[in-house]
Formats: sequence, C-alpha cells, structure tokens
Amino acid sequence: MKTVSSALLFFVSLFLFSCSSTTKTKQLKSKTKAEKVVSNEILVAEVEGMVCKMGCGGSIRKELIQTNAVSKVDLEYEDGAKKQTIKVHYDNKLITQSEIVRKLEKINKGQFKVFPIGTSEIQTSTSGSSSPSGINMAEKTFELPNLLGILSSFITE
Repeated sequence: MKTVSSALLFFVSLFLFSCSSTTKTKQLKSKTKAEKVVSNEILVAEVEGMVCKMGCGGSIRKELIQTNAVSKVDLEYEDGAKKQTIKVHYDNKLITQSEIVRKLEKINKGQFKVFPIGTSEIQTSTSGSSSPSGINMAEKTFELPNLLGILSSFITE
C-alpha cells in the first residue's frame, strides 16, 4: 500500500511541477533582451480604446517590449477619458514611429487607435552612467520546494 501511495504522490507532484523551469527561462530571456535596448527617442501619443490601466497598459507594454527596440513605456491613465497618453522610449535605429503605431493598432484585433503627438530626442549624459532606465515592473516570484527530489528519496528507501 505504501508503494502505491508513494507512486501516486510522485506522479501528481511530477504533473504539478513539470512546466515551471520552462516558464522561468522564457521570462529571463525576455528581460535580458529588453535591458540591452538603449533608447535615443521618446514617442508621445494618445491612445483611444483603453478600458483599464493594468490590462490594456500591460498589453501595450508587452507588445512593444517584445520588439527589442523599446526600453520603457510610460502610461498616463485617467479613468473615463476617451484618450490616454503614452510615452514610448525607443531606439530609432531599430524601430520607427510608424512601426510603433502599427504594432499598437494591431493589438487585440484593432482595439486601440493611436494618435502620435510628437517625438523628442533623449539626451545622453557624458558624466556618470549611460545605462538605460529599464522597465519599471515589480517582479514577484514564488517557488515551491523541490518535492520531486524529496519524493524520490522516499521511494528509493
């Protein structure tokens, strides 16, 4: 009976923890690529069609960061406003303003309509650090203990 319950516990834990390492690897690769972007221009635009700051803003940030040409997206969200203002920090050698607008307007099957206001050049400082500001996102992770290793030690005994 002990062998059956141990085997059942082993398979359940194997099923629960089988995908965790793949997901973490993908997240780390994306973060590393985004940190390498050195922005030299900021696009200011109004976006119509946003219904919330977290979901819509997250979709916009995710889509633009995946281009590996955008280092940061600032969102000024006001509840009830028809248009929201965004600031996209990007490398104009890697992506153009029109490409950013096209990418935004393709999100969620055309949910957003983008109205560019203008661009401004980012001045790089010669004194101190010249590293990009990066992405301001709080990263929360939770990892369970390695139950597979613990269970395998019980089965071998």
